[in-house]
Amino acid sequence: MEEKALQTVEEKASILIDALPYIRDFNHKIIVIEYGCSEWLSGKEEERLMQDIVLLKSIGMRPVVVHDTRMGMDKFRENKRVAKLLELCGVKAIGICGVDPETLHMAIDHDYIPVIVPNDIDNEMEYIDPRDTALEIAVKLQADKLVYLSRYPGIFVDEKREDVYARLTVEETEALKKERNFPEDFLEIINRGIEAVKQGVNRVHILDGRMKHVLLIEFFSVKGAGTIIIQDESRLYEHELDKKVLEEEVPFSEEV
Repeated sequence: MEEKALQTVEEKASILIDALPYIRDFNHKIIVIEYGCSEWLSGKEEERLMQDIVLLKSIGMRPVVVHDTRMGMDKFRENKRVAKLLELCGVKAIGICGVDPETLHMAIDHDYIPVIVPNDIDNEMEYIDPRDTALEIAVKLQADKLVYLSRYPGIFVDEKREDVYARLTVEETEALKKERNFPEDFLEIINRGIEAVKQGVNRVHILDGRMKHVLLIEFFSVKGAGTIIIQDESRLYEHELDKKVLEEEVPFSEEV
């Protein structure tokens, strides 16, 4: 094998090895994904996102997709379209109208990816914010993760907007709300994230859905791709605790 090809194989193997602790900790965990960035994605980018969601399922996670509907589009037809995109990636997906925890559990237990449109037949003309629906579903299912995919990459560290916080507690996030002047629609995402964590969801991820492979980068790399909101550090995963111990170890000294 050529040296360059061998190096590529080794790099890919290294990535997989690094992902193993994450895969272990996320196995069988329910993850609710609020797909609120469709209007900013091309058809190809949307297909790539669906492939990434299917990959999450293939390694043991249990995704649930809640989607918005572009203005002028049929909500239920759109629901069927998103489910079909997932099925084209080789899994079973089913469109579900409204919030019905029993139906959701049944779909998950039978190896389907539930695809949720907020409206049911009796309120199809009303506007129901999918971010609220995703929050409600995540709480009722006691999901491990609630993901908000939008055009925001997370909570910026400072006004330079060069980097985002990888992880914040609810207390830290509340403090930032008092210090910063967040855009109204972004503040709504932050508030829902805080509420979800307070109601038992393990963590909330705020991600830029336009970023290529954003879910994979967020879940399976040390730095991630956006901002996580957690209650406190007691909610860290085993692989995060291991890393924290290493970070807190006293540096080696040659002094006797």
